[in-house]
Amino acid sequence: MNDKRFTQEKNRRNGFYLALAVCLVAVGIAAWSTYDAVNSYVEPTSQSEELVDQQEEDVREGQETMGDADTADEQDAEGGSADTDAEVSVSQSEVDPDDPEAPRDTSAQETAGEVTQSSEASEEEESSASQEESSETQEVPTTAPLYEISTEMIWPIEEGETQTAYSAGAPVYSPTMKDWRIHTGLDISAESESPVLACGNGQVKETYTDSMLGNVVLIEHGDYLFYYCGVGENFMVEPGDVVTMGQQIGVVTAVPFEAAEEPHLHLEVRRDGVALDPQAVLDGTV
Repeated sequence: MNDKRFTQEKNRRNGFYLALAVCLVAVGIAAWSTYDAVNSYVEPTSQSEELVDQQEEDVREGQETMGDADTADEQDAEGGSADTDAEVSVSQSEVDPDDPEAPRDTSAQETAGEVTQSSEASEEEESSASQEESSETQEVPTTAPLYEISTEMIWPIEEGETQTAYSAGAPVYSPTMKDWRIHTGLDISAESESPVLACGNGQVKETYTDSMLGNVVLIEHGDYLFYYCGVGENFMVEPGDVVTMGQQIGVVTAVPFEAAEEPHLHLEVRRDGVALDPQAVLDGTV
Protein backbone atom coordinates (compact mmCIF):
# COMPACT_ATOMS: atom_id res chain seq x y z
CA MET A 1 0.00 0.00 0.00
CA ASN A 2 2.80 2.35 0.90
CA ASP A 3 4.69 1.45 -2.27
CA LYS A 4 1.69 2.37 -4.41
CA ARG A 5 1.36 5.78 -2.77
CA PHE A 6 5.03 6.45 -3.21
CA THR A 7 4.84 5.59 -6.90
CA GLN A 8 1.93 8.01 -7.47
CA GLU A 9 3.74 10.89 -5.77
CA LYS A 10 6.84 10.20 -7.83
CA ASN A 11 4.80 10.31 -11.03
CA ARG A 12 3.25 13.64 -10.03
CA ARG A 13 6.67 15.15 -9.39
CA ASN A 14 7.94 13.94 -12.75
CA GLY A 15 4.91 15.49 -14.55
CA PHE A 16 5.46 18.79 -12.78
CA TYR A 17 9.10 18.92 -13.83
CA LEU A 18 8.19 18.02 -17.39
CA ALA A 19 5.62 20.80 -17.59
CA LEU A 20 8.09 23.22 -16.08
CA ALA A 21 10.70 22.26 -18.67
CA VAL A 22 8.24 22.76 -21.50
CA CYS A 23 7.35 26.23 -20.16
CA LEU A 24 10.99 27.22 -19.89
CA VAL A 25 11.64 26.12 -23.46
CA ALA A 26 8.65 28.14 -24.68
CA VAL A 27 9.82 31.21 -22.77
CA GLY A 28 13.30 30.86 -24.25
CA ILE A 29 11.98 30.61 -27.78
CA ALA A 30 9.79 33.69 -27.29
CA ALA A 31 12.68 35.67 -25.82
CA TRP A 32 14.95 34.73 -28.71
CA SER A 33 12.34 35.75 -31.32
CA THR A 34 11.83 39.11 -29.61
CA TYR A 35 15.54 39.79 -29.44
CA ASP A 36 16.05 38.95 -33.11
CA ALA A 37 13.20 41.25 -34.23
CA VAL A 38 14.42 44.16 -32.12
CA ASN A 39 17.98 43.72 -33.32
CA SER A 40 16.93 43.68 -37.01
CA TYR A 41 14.96 46.93 -36.47
CA VAL A 42 17.67 48.77 -34.55
CA GLU A 43 20.55 48.03 -36.95
CA PRO A 44 19.07 49.82 -40.07
CA THR A 45 18.08 52.76 -37.89
CA SER A 46 21.59 53.17 -36.57
CA GLN A 47 22.98 52.80 -40.07
CA SER A 48 20.62 55.52 -41.33
CA GLU A 49 21.68 57.82 -38.51
CA GLU A 50 25.32 57.22 -39.35
CA LEU A 51 24.62 57.99 -43.04
CA VAL A 52 22.83 61.23 -42.16
CA ASP A 53 25.70 62.27 -39.89
CA GLN A 54 28.19 61.57 -42.67
CA GLN A 55 26.19 63.66 -45.19
CA GLU A 56 25.94 66.60 -42.78
CA GLU A 57 29.68 66.46 -42.21
CA ASP A 58 30.31 66.47 -46.01
CA VAL A 59 28.05 69.50 -46.44
CA ARG A 60 29.86 71.43 -43.71
CA GLU A 61 33.23 70.64 -45.29
CA GLY A 62 31.94 71.82 -48.73
CA GLN A 63 30.66 75.10 -47.29
CA GLU A 64 33.96 75.73 -45.56
CA THR A 65 35.82 75.07 -48.83
CA MET A 66 33.57 77.46 -50.80
CA GLY A 67 33.97 80.14 -48.14
CA ASP A 68 37.76 79.87 -48.34
CA ALA A 69 37.61 80.12 -52.14
CA ASP A 70 35.38 83.24 -52.04
CA THR A 71 37.71 84.88 -49.54
CA ALA A 72 40.69 84.18 -51.78
CA ASP A 73 38.89 85.64 -54.83
CA GLU A 74 37.96 88.80 -52.93
CA GLN A 75 41.55 89.24 -51.80
CA ASP A 76 42.80 88.78 -55.37
CA ALA A 77 40.25 91.31 -56.69
CA GLU A 78 41.19 93.87 -54.05
CA GLY A 79 44.86 93.34 -54.79
CA GLY A 80 44.33 93.77 -58.56
CA SER A 81 42.25 96.92 -58.05
CA ALA A 82 44.91 98.36 -55.77
CA ASP A 83 47.62 97.57 -58.32
CA THR A 84 45.60 99.23 -61.09
CA ASP A 85 44.97 102.34 -59.01
CA ALA A 86 48.66 102.51 -58.15
CA GLU A 87 49.65 102.24 -61.81
CA VAL A 88 47.17 104.94 -62.81
CA SER A 89 48.33 107.29 -60.06
CA VAL A 90 51.98 106.72 -60.98
CA SER A 91 51.35 107.35 -64.67
CA GLN A 92 49.40 110.53 -63.87
CA SER A 93 52.08 111.78 -61.51
CA GLU A 94 54.78 111.15 -64.10
CA VAL A 95 53.04 113.34 -66.71
CA ASP A 96 53.40 117.07 -66.15
CA PRO A 97 50.38 118.91 -67.54
CA ASP A 98 52.46 122.09 -67.94
CA ASP A 99 55.19 120.32 -69.90
CA PRO A 100 54.49 120.69 -73.66
CA GLU A 101 56.91 117.86 -74.43
CA ALA A 102 55.26 115.44 -72.02
CA PRO A 103 53.54 112.45 -73.69
CA ARG A 104 49.77 112.65 -73.99
CA ASP A 105 47.18 109.88 -74.12
CA THR A 106 45.61 110.51 -77.53
CA SER A 107 43.77 107.18 -77.79
CA ALA A 108 40.67 108.59 -76.07
CA GLN A 109 40.61 111.61 -78.42
CA GLU A 110 41.02 109.38 -81.48
CA THR A 111 38.23 107.11 -80.26
CA ALA A 112 35.94 110.10 -79.69
CA GLY A 113 36.67 111.36 -83.21
CA GLU A 114 35.89 107.96 -84.70
CA VAL A 115 32.62 107.77 -82.75
CA THR A 116 31.63 111.27 -83.95
CA GLN A 117 32.38 110.41 -87.59
CA SER A 118 30.48 107.12 -87.25
CA SER A 119 27.43 108.88 -85.76
CA GLU A 120 27.48 111.50 -88.53
CA ALA A 121 27.64 108.77 -91.19
CA SER A 122 24.72 106.95 -89.54
CA GLU A 123 22.67 110.17 -89.48
CA GLU A 124 23.39 110.76 -93.18
CA GLU A 125 22.33 107.20 -94.04
CA GLU A 126 19.13 107.54 -92.01
CA SER A 127 18.38 110.89 -93.68
CA SER A 128 18.87 109.45 -97.16
CA ALA A 129 16.74 106.42 -96.26
CA SER A 130 13.93 108.65 -94.96
CA GLN A 131 14.11 110.75 -98.15
CA GLU A 132 13.82 107.61 -100.27
CA GLU A 133 10.84 106.43 -98.23
CA SER A 134 9.13 109.82 -98.56
CA SER A 135 9.72 109.82 -102.32
CA GLU A 136 8.22 106.34 -102.52
CA THR A 137 5.16 107.41 -100.56
CA GLN A 138 4.74 110.44 -102.81
CA GLU A 139 4.56 108.26 -105.92
CA VAL A 140 1.16 108.22 -107.58
CA PRO A 141 -0.64 104.95 -106.81
CA THR A 142 -1.50 102.72 -109.73
CA THR A 143 -5.21 103.11 -108.97
CA ALA A 144 -5.09 106.91 -109.24
CA PRO A 145 -6.77 108.54 -112.29
CA LEU A 146 -4.53 109.00 -115.33
CA TYR A 147 -5.92 112.47 -115.92
CA GLU A 148 -6.64 115.68 -114.06
CA ILE A 149 -10.28 115.79 -113.08
CA SER A 150 -12.03 118.80 -114.56
CA THR A 151 -13.64 121.19 -112.10
CA GLU A 152 -16.04 122.44 -114.80
CA MET A 153 -17.77 120.82 -117.76
CA ILE A 154 -18.59 121.99 -121.29
CA TRP A 155 -21.49 120.99 -123.49
CA PRO A 156 -20.60 118.26 -126.01
CA ILE A 157 -22.17 120.20 -128.91
CA GLU A 158 -21.00 123.74 -129.61
CA GLU A 159 -23.96 126.13 -129.47
CA GLY A 160 -26.20 123.14 -128.83
CA GLU A 161 -29.64 123.55 -127.28
CA THR A 162 -31.88 121.26 -125.28
CA GLN A 163 -34.23 119.33 -127.54
CA THR A 164 -35.66 116.88 -124.98
CA ALA A 165 -34.82 117.27 -121.31
CA TYR A 166 -34.25 114.65 -118.63
CA SER A 167 -37.72 113.61 -117.41
CA ALA A 168 -36.72 112.88 -113.79
CA GLY A 169 -38.86 109.74 -113.61
CA ALA A 170 -41.91 111.20 -115.38
CA PRO A 171 -42.98 109.46 -118.62
CA VAL A 172 -42.91 111.47 -121.86
CA TYR A 173 -44.33 110.61 -125.27
CA SER A 174 -41.91 109.06 -127.80
CA PRO A 175 -42.76 109.89 -131.45
CA THR A 176 -40.57 107.02 -132.63
CA MET A 177 -41.81 104.28 -130.26
CA LYS A 178 -45.37 105.68 -130.17
CA ASP A 179 -45.62 105.25 -126.39
CA TRP A 180 -44.98 106.97 -123.10
CA ARG A 181 -41.65 106.27 -121.40
CA ILE A 182 -39.17 107.82 -119.00
CA HIS A 183 -36.49 109.87 -120.72
CA THR A 184 -33.26 109.06 -118.84
CA GLY A 185 -31.00 111.39 -120.84
CA LEU A 186 -30.62 114.81 -122.42
CA ASP A 187 -31.16 115.31 -126.17
CA ILE A 188 -29.01 118.16 -127.55
CA SER A 189 -29.98 119.45 -131.00
CA ALA A 190 -27.25 119.43 -133.67
CA GLU A 191 -26.73 119.07 -137.40
CA SER A 192 -25.82 115.63 -138.70
CA GLU A 193 -22.06 114.98 -138.71
CA SER A 194 -21.52 117.78 -136.17
CA PRO A 195 -18.46 117.13 -133.95
CA VAL A 196 -19.14 115.55 -130.57
CA LEU A 197 -16.72 116.86 -127.92
CA ALA A 198 -15.60 115.42 -124.59
CA CYS A 199 -17.30 117.32 -121.77
CA GLY A 200 -14.14 117.20 -119.63
CA ASN A 201 -10.89 115.35 -119.01
CA GLY A 202 -11.43 111.64 -118.70
CA GLN A 203 -10.72 108.11 -119.84
CA VAL A 204 -12.61 105.99 -122.35
CA LYS A 205 -13.97 102.95 -120.52
CA GLU A 206 -15.93 101.26 -123.30
CA THR A 207 -17.19 101.60 -126.89
CA TYR A 208 -20.09 99.50 -128.13
CA THR A 209 -23.12 99.42 -130.43
CA ASP A 210 -26.63 99.29 -128.97
CA SER A 211 -29.76 98.46 -130.97
CA MET A 212 -31.65 101.34 -129.35
CA LEU A 213 -28.89 103.91 -128.75
CA GLY A 214 -26.62 103.33 -131.75
CA ASN A 215 -22.85 103.64 -131.32
CA VAL A 216 -22.05 104.52 -127.70
CA VAL A 217 -18.82 105.91 -126.22
CA LEU A 218 -18.62 105.52 -122.43
CA ILE A 219 -16.18 107.97 -120.81
CA GLU A 220 -15.30 108.34 -117.15
CA HIS A 221 -15.14 111.97 -116.01
CA GLY A 222 -14.10 111.78 -112.34
CA ASP A 223 -17.02 110.30 -110.38
CA TYR A 224 -19.37 110.42 -113.37
CA LEU A 225 -19.89 108.06 -116.30
CA PHE A 226 -20.99 109.84 -119.51
CA TYR A 227 -22.77 107.85 -122.23
CA TYR A 228 -22.40 109.64 -125.59
CA CYS A 229 -25.02 107.94 -127.81
CA GLY A 230 -25.31 108.07 -131.63
CA VAL A 231 -21.72 109.20 -132.32
CA GLY A 232 -21.12 108.06 -135.92
CA GLU A 233 -20.57 104.91 -137.90
CA ASN A 234 -16.93 104.50 -136.82
CA PHE A 235 -15.44 105.04 -133.37
CA MET A 236 -12.81 107.77 -133.11
CA VAL A 237 -11.53 106.62 -129.67
CA GLU A 238 -10.77 103.27 -128.07
CA PRO A 239 -11.13 101.90 -124.54
CA GLY A 240 -8.22 103.07 -122.38
CA ASP A 241 -7.68 106.33 -124.27
CA VAL A 242 -7.27 109.43 -122.12
CA VAL A 243 -9.21 112.38 -123.52
CA THR A 244 -9.08 116.07 -122.71
CA MET A 245 -11.89 118.57 -122.43
CA GLY A 246 -13.08 119.67 -125.89
CA GLN A 247 -11.42 116.76 -127.74
CA GLN A 248 -13.56 115.36 -130.57
CA ILE A 249 -14.72 111.82 -129.85
CA GLY A 250 -17.24 111.33 -132.67
CA VAL A 251 -19.90 112.90 -134.92
CA VAL A 252 -23.67 113.23 -134.62
CA THR A 253 -25.70 110.51 -136.36
CA ALA A 254 -29.04 108.83 -135.65
CA VAL A 255 -30.22 107.35 -132.37
CA PRO A 256 -32.42 104.39 -133.40
CA PHE A 257 -35.14 104.65 -130.71
CA GLU A 258 -35.39 108.43 -131.42
CA ALA A 259 -34.98 108.27 -135.21
CA ALA A 260 -38.30 110.09 -135.87
CA GLU A 261 -36.99 113.24 -134.18
CA GLU A 262 -34.63 115.91 -135.47
CA PRO A 263 -30.86 115.09 -135.48
CA HIS A 264 -29.41 115.33 -132.02
CA LEU A 265 -26.94 113.82 -129.51
CA HIS A 266 -28.43 111.66 -126.78
CA LEU A 267 -26.37 112.08 -123.55
CA GLU A 268 -26.83 110.09 -120.32
CA VAL A 269 -24.94 110.52 -117.02
CA ARG A 270 -24.70 108.06 -114.11
CA ARG A 271 -22.95 108.04 -110.76
CA ASP A 272 -22.80 104.89 -108.65
CA GLY A 273 -25.25 103.30 -111.07
CA VAL A 274 -27.90 106.02 -110.59
CA ALA A 275 -29.09 108.13 -113.54
CA LEU A 276 -28.63 111.89 -113.07
CA ASP A 277 -29.84 114.97 -114.93
CA PRO A 278 -27.06 115.58 -117.52
CA GLN A 279 -27.87 119.29 -117.78
CA ALA A 280 -27.49 119.74 -114.01
CA VAL A 281 -24.13 117.94 -114.10
CA LEU A 282 -22.90 120.09 -117.01
CA ASP A 283 -24.03 123.26 -115.24
CA GLY A 284 -22.43 122.13 -111.95
CA THR A 285 -25.66 122.25 -109.97
CA VAL A 286 -25.59 118.59 -108.81
